[in-house]
Order: sequence, then C-alpha cells, then structure tokens
Amino acid sequence: MKKMIILVGLLSAFTIKAETYLRVPVSDLTPVENMYASFEVQTPKFEKVILDCQSLIHELSFYQSSKVIRKIRMVDYFTCENIHNFIVQSKMENKSVCMEVAEESNALTLSNDDASDCQ
Repeated sequence: MKKMIILVGLLSAFTIKAETYLRVPVSDLTPVENMYASFEVQTPKFEKVILDCQSLIHELSFYQSSKVIRKIRMVDYFTCENIHNFIVQSKMENKSVCMEVAEESNALTLSNDDASDCQ
C-alpha cells in the first residue's frame, strides 16, 4: 500500500500539462490615428487588437465588447517592433499571418500559417 501511494505521488509529480493556444489569423495592420507607433491588428476573431509600441509599457491588447480581455506585455521596444515588422513584411509578400497565444503563459508566436490552419 505504501509503495502504491509513493508511485501515485511520483506519477502525478511528473504529469506534463499540455498548454492550449489561441490561434488568431491576421488580415491587416493599420496605424492608430494620432499615434506614431500604435497599430490596430485586423482579425476576424476580436473586435479590436491594438499593438502599442508607443506607450511606456509596450503591449498587445485584445478587445471584445469594448473591453480588454487579454494583454501581452513586452519587455522592450524591439520585441514590439519585430511583431510589427513581421506582419508588414508578410503582407508585402502576400503571406498569411497567424498569431498564436499560449493561454496560460501569454507567450506570443507569429507564423505564416494559412488562415485555414489558424483557427
């Protein structure tokens, strides 16, 4: 019995929890009026997504029903700029853009996956 309890404890300690992801297709990127480094990311999944590279704290904010439902904060300007550049460059090359956000860690990944694969 004691061995069984130890075995169950060890198995539960080594259980790997799979992270789930929110996949968001990006259709366009437009400048926010009167802002020099803030952009609206056009996507069918959210009312509005703002990439803010201008404020003191750079972030990607997801809106639904005029409320922020998720924020991804970035440590530095260059991370924000790299997101902007990836989307702009992909659009110039007529490539699809897919944002993948880890549900728990809020880690952001960008890829050129087709919109049909980015649902």
